[in-house]
Amino acid sequence: MKTDQQIIKNIYFNNEVSANKSLTNGCFFSAVGLLIVWVLYLTGAFQISGKLLTIVNVVFPILIIVLGSTVFYTKTKLVEKPGFKYFLIMLFCLSIFTINVLLPKHGLLMWAACIVIVNHFFNPKIMLFTYITVAILMFFALYFALFIGEWDPALLNGAYYIEIDGVDVNVDTATYEQRVKWIHFLMDQGDNRYLKTFIYYYIPRLIILTVISQIGYAVSKRTMHLLTIEAKDSASKEKLKSELNVASSIQYSVLPKEVTDGKTSIYGLMEPAKEVGGDFYDYFYIDETHIALVIADVSGKGIPAALFMMKTETLIKSLTMSFRSNTSLIMKRSNIALCNNNDANIFVTCWLGIVNLNSGELKYTNAGHNKVMVIHDGVARYLDDKPGVVLGAFDGTVYKENKITLSTGDKILLYTDGVTESQNAYSLLYGEDRLLKYGNKNTDKKPKEFVLGLKEDIDKFAGCSEQFDDITILAYEYTSESTITESRIFNADLKELDNLFDYSSNLLDRIGFSPRDIKMINTALEEIFVNVANYAYEDKGYVEVTLSKENDKVTFVFKDNGKPFNPLDNVEPNIDAPAEEREIGGLGIFMVKKIMDEVKYEYLDNKNILTLVKYKKQ
Repeated sequence: MKTDQQIIKNIYFNNEVSANKSLTNGCFFSAVGLLIVWVLYLTGAFQISGKLLTIVNVVFPILIIVLGSTVFYTKTKLVEKPGFKYFLIMLFCLSIFTINVLLPKHGLLMWAACIVIVNHFFNPKIMLFTYITVAILMFFALYFALFIGEWDPALLNGAYYIEIDGVDVNVDTATYEQRVKWIHFLMDQGDNRYLKTFIYYYIPRLIILTVISQIGYAVSKRTMHLLTIEAKDSASKEKLKSELNVASSIQYSVLPKEVTDGKTSIYGLMEPAKEVGGDFYDYFYIDETHIALVIADVSGKGIPAALFMMKTETLIKSLTMSFRSNTSLIMKRSNIALCNNNDANIFVTCWLGIVNLNSGELKYTNAGHNKVMVIHDGVARYLDDKPGVVLGAFDGTVYKENKITLSTGDKILLYTDGVTESQNAYSLLYGEDRLLKYGNKNTDKKPKEFVLGLKEDIDKFAGCSEQFDDITILAYEYTSESTITESRIFNADLKELDNLFDYSSNLLDRIGFSPRDIKMINTALEEIFVNVANYAYEDKGYVEVTLSKENDKVTFVFKDNGKPFNPLDNVEPNIDAPAEEREIGGLGIFMVKKIMDEVKYEYLDNKNILTLVKYKKQ
């Protein structure tokens, strides 16, 4: 995270780079102005001596190129260098100095341009530096112009012609030596033109530039003060933003992830209106056969709501793990705790449900929250229970627990009012009817697809309208623990026996069979698999093994494309007869029949299908 000083330094840096670019633009437009003036001199619009015109024709192109080329510096890293501003200021001032020497009649406005353009830096020190530079250069430019530039007759006591050795010479065409003689002549007559130039031309211009500089200095100082305040404010905002981002990350980190563990399928989404929100959702296993679902919406927005949300979430989860399936008692205890020391008068709407994964029974309590949608047999509807009082309002509130029974494939949709109260550009609400319509159109979707599709539908409805409230959605699909179906394909090779045992043992252990029963069942499975591997195929083949559980019945189905063979046609061996009188074969399938509760065979679609059934002992 950036420190306050780094943020302030960055703001000053960005301002200086912007000012450098403005100054380069000023140099470029000065070059354009010089080009226009040069063209006017070339066309004879302004009358100057031939000698001076020659000098102008040499100097002006150089100045135009030098000043105009500065615009290309903005494409390089030079514009970011700390000393670049002084280079530009001196370049601008020296260019005006040169022009002022050649064309002194219009010098004041150009010097003022130096002062004005430096205001872009909002820096009193740079303004002072520029003022001193201009004052010095203007002094020398004024005296150099007496002998080199376009003569201002007023400097020579208003004389357009000077008398040199009895000859009248035009001041515009006078040579350097002739001008010096004339000034010395005037000084001998008591008319010190050097002093008068200083007093009547330099001092008044300096006073005007001083006034302009003073105004610029005051503006720069005031602007720098405001920029400093803005920089500190930006630093504070940056720090707050960074802290809010951390808070947002923490808030998202406590939200549970998608669950698809074979027992259940659930997916949640939260999109706060600000960096942090007051909505939350949660789901967690209380034990192996119960899962809790929670969604809540804290009144208000921002940090206070987020803090209250974290408190509520922690409280409800803790109480749910303590009281387990009594949702009304959990809500009552949560309400009492939230009412204590609630000086901010914040309240929270909340819905808590606990699902019995074996029976499908859902116990739930609604504390002032939105209607819950249930999808059953391809139809979406809202639960019609009456919501209770919000949490955190009255510590004596008693809550009611409701019950429904879910079937495999049923879905529950929980949401906050940010969903139904989303507005479009015409101030129309998304509403419960539109939500129900979406539910009925998408009954076959899994929770994640359902939730993401709903969020997309809300965004499409809202269009470019600003999101005013947190949007939180949680979808849950119930799958009965009493039903499991899994399949695996194995090569018809004895080397696959260990993989078959791993597959079956894992599922049987998960279902709750004892180690002894698992060993016996694996013995039966081995007999069937060995027969297929050794006799079903002349070359390579495969065996598809499917395990399914329904209530207390476990079924293994073996399918292969080998030669048709019904092992049940073999005559059962007489195990009571002496060994020498028994027929060879048949003992393995006999053992399978004894271990399993049901064994049946059929040949269907060119496949041998052998089904083994075992009932779990209670």
